[in-house]
Amino acid sequence: MGAHIAAGTKGYAVTVPGLNRLGAERHVRHQAAPGSVWERLLRVIGRVVLGLPPSTWMLVDITVLLAGVYAAFVILQPPQLSSTPHVALWQASAVFAFAVIIGSLVFGLYERETIRSRSRILTRLGLTATTAGVVAYAIIYVIMYATVTRRVSALAMSLFVVGGATIRLGAWWVVHKIHCGLLVVGPRALFESFETAQANDLLREYRLVGYTTPDEDPTTATHDPFYLGTVREQIDRLGRLGVTDIVVGGSAARDPSVMEWMVTCLQRGCRVTNEAIFYEKATGQILVDEITPSWFLFADLKVHCDEHATLKRVMDLTIAGLGICLSAPLWPLIALVVKLCDHGPVFYSQDRVGQNGKIFKLYKFRTMRSDAENGKSVWCSPNDPRVTRVGRFLRRTRLDELPQLYNVLVGQMSVVGPRPERPDIVGRLCREVPYYPERHLVKPGITGWAQISFRYGSSTEDAKRKLQFDLYYLKHMSFELDIIILFRTAGTFLRGAC
Repeated sequence: MGAHIAAGTKGYAVTVPGLNRLGAERHVRHQAAPGSVWERLLRVIGRVVLGLPPSTWMLVDITVLLAGVYAAFVILQPPQLSSTPHVALWQASAVFAFAVIIGSLVFGLYERETIRSRSRILTRLGLTATTAGVVAYAIIYVIMYATVTRRVSALAMSLFVVGGATIRLGAWWVVHKIHCGLLVVGPRALFESFETAQANDLLREYRLVGYTTPDEDPTTATHDPFYLGTVREQIDRLGRLGVTDIVVGGSAARDPSVMEWMVTCLQRGCRVTNEAIFYEKATGQILVDEITPSWFLFADLKVHCDEHATLKRVMDLTIAGLGICLSAPLWPLIALVVKLCDHGPVFYSQDRVGQNGKIFKLYKFRTMRSDAENGKSVWCSPNDPRVTRVGRFLRRTRLDELPQLYNVLVGQMSVVGPRPERPDIVGRLCREVPYYPERHLVKPGITGWAQISFRYGSSTEDAKRKLQFDLYYLKHMSFELDIIILFRTAGTFLRGAC
């Protein structure tokens, strides 16, 4: 009997037909064992990094900041003004340290999830440094009646950002060298869904240990190498198998024996979550098939929060205004090449569904032939023959969406939000995809979490996948998440332009 790699496991497990449960356990333990002293050291360091308390990170930031302030004072030699004295080194260090700690707490720089994401590290560190610089500047000028040169302040904060980013990105690299052992509690189908997610590169931090069930499953006990038996048999195996995370399926979570077993696992130091929560944190999606209408009651959506709506509108107006001003020189050039391509109209307008189901006209630079649809809505596919040569470049660089800045200015769209779709397509998807209308609780956006996380949709199944990203954005929408999306969109623009 030959061996073959199990689909979607990224080489972490080998399926041998006929392997019994003891052989499966030995096999999983072999896969979990580190291959070298260097790998074991990385795993130890990674676990230590993940377990560091916020106070330790505060100490690291203060150390880096004080080194930056000291270097700025030494390098730039601040002048001693007679009218307004320059702040002393120890005073500047104390003020900047206070401002950085406050900014870090506000923007979540010390949260455990920050160290798992490069975009979170860079975004939160940048927001912290910017805010801390402004706050420190204000304290020194307004409260202390002293001064600090802009060069000293800029150099000190720049060194803090460089040092802090270097340390945290190093920690991120080490953390991602750890493949946390993941045990699934539920049927084989649930385990296969995690295999598929891993094959799609969504669970890079995890090593699939296997799956277990509340009761004995005789159909898989001797034929499936990943079946480890009942939950009662796993307590003493958790350490040997290297299990750090446990995901409990919906049906298993309702079993009283599983609930008692989960408490014991928590006491052993394992992280226990249900399928929906784990999937949300690991992939940035909300499982549509796992939620009910009550989910919208407990998700604490901020779609009608006045403070958030006001801040988002200010950001929209600022970005749209600056975007139109900065891109204005490109508009005549884009219009010229679009016109010369096939002598058709430069702009393209289309009815789209906006917030609360309102219909509005969306504007874009035309990227398809003039007769591309003939009044019928058709999904756009990869390498669509209807797209012109110029249109392919405009789509790849997102330059075709510049006219949508007008839609943002007049309040029909936001810079960040779900992608607006055509009314007839929306009507069909509302009938076929559960909870699809709920994505219209917020304004549609030029870019969004779904747009940067999933390819261009061309089917109902793709629309369902994008809806899962849209629901994640609805639940977690914030100024910080919008900044992350804008940075990643800028990266897409730069990559497309190269």
